Amino acid sequence: MKSKIISTMFILGLFVGAAVMSAVAQTPQIIVGEPVEHTVQPEGRGYIPPMVDMSHLTGTKMPPPVSAAAPPAQWDWRAEGKVTPVKNQGACGSCYAFASIANIESKMLIDGGATFDFSENNAKECNWYDRSCGGGNFIDVANYLAKQGTALEACDAYVAANVACNTSCLYQKTLLDWRIISGSAVPSTAVLKQYIYDNGPVYTTVYTGDANDAAWESEYNSYNGTYTLYYNGTWPINHAVLIVGWDDALVHDGGTGAWIVKNSWGTGWGGTCGYGVEGGYFTIAYGSANIGMYSSYMQDWMDYDPNGQLMFHDEGGWTGYVGYGNVTAWGLCKFVPTQTRYLTRVEFWTNDATTDVDVYVYDDFNGTTVSNLLASQLDNVFAEAGYHSVALDAAPEIADGNAVYVVVKFTNAGYIYPLVLDTQGPNLTQTTYMSSNGGSGTWIDVGVNYAYDLGIRARFSPTFSLSVDDGDGSLPEDIRLWQNYPNPFNPGTIISYSIPSRSHVEIAVFNLLGQRVKTLVSESKAAGSHTVAWDGTDEAGREVASGVYLYRLIAGENVKSEKMLLLK
Repeated sequence: MKSKIISTMFILGLFVGAAVMSAVAQTPQIIVGEPVEHTVQPEGRGYIPPMVDMSHLTGTKMPPPVSAAAPPAQWDWRAEGKVTPVKNQGACGSCYAFASIANIESKMLIDGGATFDFSENNAKECNWYDRSCGGGNFIDVANYLAKQGTALEACDAYVAANVACNTSCLYQKTLLDWRIISGSAVPSTAVLKQYIYDNGPVYTTVYTGDANDAAWESEYNSYNGTYTLYYNGTWPINHAVLIVGWDDALVHDGGTGAWIVKNSWGTGWGGTCGYGVEGGYFTIAYGSANIGMYSSYMQDWMDYDPNGQLMFHDEGGWTGYVGYGNVTAWGLCKFVPTQTRYLTRVEFWTNDATTDVDVYVYDDFNGTTVSNLLASQLDNVFAEAGYHSVALDAAPEIADGNAVYVVVKFTNAGYIYPLVLDTQGPNLTQTTYMSSNGGSGTWIDVGVNYAYDLGIRARFSPTFSLSVDDGDGSLPEDIRLWQNYPNPFNPGTIISYSIPSRSHVEIAVFNLLGQRVKTLVSESKAAGSHTVAWDGTDEAGREVASGVYLYRLIAGENVKSEKMLLLK
C-alpha cells in the first residue's frame, strides 16, 4: 500500500528555574495513507482496504483467554440464535456496511439484547466520507457509529443506490470499542477460530472475483451452497462478509476444513450450509481467496445518549500515523464543551496492541506545560488495535465554555508510530499536540506543523453515575423519569431515567385504555442514568397506531409515568 513519510527535526529550549537547558527533541515521523478513490464498485461487492498500512497486524497472536474451553471441531453461531436474517445489498458496493451491521446485530444478541434490524443505508450514506455505493471498510463505519450510532431499518430503509443521508432517525446504540484481529494478512486459523468462539461472528473480507479472474467471479456469483468453495489464487480481497462459524470436516478441492459465512446477497443466493432453512450462506476453505484479511468485530457499545456529546477533531478518523522511532508517544487534545457536562470517557484509535495506555485530564495548558490535573485513568491495556473507550472512574464536571485538555500516553506492543492522525479532515491549530515524553517544552502543535489532527476524543454527559457500591455523591438522589425525546415522534423515541441505587426496573408502554402495549425493560439496573428506545411497535413487533401513549417506570416500590405522542 502506498504511503508517504514526513520527517521533521526541531530544537526546543527547555527552561528550568533560572537555568536554561537546550534540548534536541526526537525526530517525529509521520506516515500518511493514500486517500481511497470514490468509485462505483463491482456489483454486489464494494470492499476497499483502509488507506493506512496494517501489515503489522498479522493475526498470529492468540487472544487473551475468555474461558478455558478450546474451540470445538464445528461451531455455528446460528445454532446459538445469535445471527440475524440475511439481507441483500443489491447492485451497490455497500458490502462493508452490511458486514459491519451484521456484526453489530449479532453482538446485541450475544449481549442479551433484543433482535435489532439496524439500517445499512444509514451506515453507507452518513459516514464522513459519504462512501455509499462507492465502497468502503470497517473504519468508515466504526468511525461514524462512535460519533453517532445505529439507526433502525424502519426509519432508513435500504436503497441500492447513492442517496442522501437521512438525518432524522433516532439513534439506538453507540459504538465504544471495535477490535482489529488482522490487517492485510490472513490470520492463523486457530487464532480466528478462538476470536469467533469467544466473541461472536467476525467481520472479514474475501476475494470473490472480478475482471482479474472472471472464472472465479462466475463460480462465486452462481454458487448454490451444495459444496465448499476453494480458490488458490492471490488476487486482492474485494468483498466484506461475516464469518459465523466453521467445520473442520467439510471437504473441498484443497483438503478439509472451512468457514461458514453469511453473505449479503439475499436468501436466493448460496445455501443453508448445514443449518436451518434460510439461504444466503457459503462455506469456503480456510485461507482460501484470502478470507480472513481485515478481520475485526465490535467489542463494546452503549445506549445512545441524546443529551450527551462526543467531541473530536479527527472527522476523517484513522488515516495516518506519527511516532518518534519507539513504541511510546504522547498526544494532547483541547476540548471546549458547549454545555456544563461531565467528561465521562476518553476515546481513541490504537494502531497496535498496547502494553500501556495512560489517560490524564488537565484544566490548563499554556502551549508548553500542562497543569491542574482533574482526573486520570492509568494502566489500560488493549490486546488488539482498534477503536477504544476508557471510562473515567472520577469524571470531572467541565463548565460550559471552559477548555479542558485530554492527554494520552500510548505505549504499543511493537509498532513505532503510536499516535493516530486524521490527515483528511479539516484541521485546527492550537488544538492538538504531540510529544515524545509528555514533558514541559516538548509539545508540538500538530495543526501548525503538519496541518493534521490527532485521533483523541472526549465523551461528555449531563449525568455521571457509578455503581451503588462506590458511594459517590454524583449518584442521583432520587428516581427520575424524563420526558421522552423526540416528542411527538415517528417512528422511534428515547426514554431516559435515573435511579439512586441498584433496583429491579420495569419500563412499559400502555395505551389510554390501560392495556400494556410493550415491555421495554424488566431487569436489575445499576445506580445511575439509563436510556431505552421504543420503536413504535407492540410485543409482536407490529406497528401501533398514532395517538397518546403512557410509559411507566417501576423501580423497587417507586412508580412514575409520563405521556408521549406518536404521530404518523
